Amino acid sequence: AMVTIGNIYNDMGRFVEAENIFIDAINCTNPTFQMYYQLAMTYGNQGKFMSTILALQEALILAPEDVEIKYQIAVAFMELYNFTAAADYFEEYIAQHPKDEIAFFLLGKCYYKIGDYPAALLALQHAKDILPNDHRILYYLGKSYSALGEYSDAALTFRKAQKIEPEDPEIYFALGKSYYRLNK
Repeated sequence: AMVTIGNIYNDMGRFVEAENIFIDAINCTNPTFQMYYQLAMTYGNQGKFMSTILALQEALILAPEDVEIKYQIAVAFMELYNFTAAADYFEEYIAQHPKDEIAFFLLGKCYYKIGDYPAALLALQHAKDILPNDHRILYYLGKSYSALGEYSDAALTFRKAQKIEPEDPEIYFALGKSYYRLNK
C-alpha cells in the first residue's frame, strides 16, 4: 500500500513526499526490489544521481538478473560525469541486449568522453549498424574519427549527419573543422 501511495506522489510530481514514503516503507518492512527501484526513480526526478545509484544498487542485490537496472545505473553515472563507471554498466547491459542502439550510442559517448576513441568507434559503429540514419550517432562517430586523426572518414561521416540534420550548428562546425584539417 505504501508503495502505491509513493507512486501516486511520484506521478503528481511531489517527489519529496514520495521519497519519504519509500524510505519509510524500506525501513518499516522487508524491503522489496520495487521499493528501492521506485525510490531510485524518485531520486532521479530530483536530480539526486548519487542517491539514485545507491538505491538502484540495492535493487540490483534483490534482483541481480535484472539488467535493466544496470542500464539505469549507467545513465545515472553519466549524469555525474563518471563515464568510466557508466561504460562498465553499459557493457554489462549490452552483453544481454546486443540490438539496443541507444545503449551502444551512450556507451560510445562514454568512451569518447573518457578518450578511448577506438572503443568509442566500435560502440558507435554497432549503433550505426542498427540505426544507420541517426545524426547523433554519426556526429559522435565523426568526432571519434577526428580524435584519431582520420579526418577524411570524419568529414564523410559529418557530411552524412549534416544531410540528415542540416540545421545542427555543431555538425556544421565539426564538418568545417574536418575540411580545414584535410586541407592543411
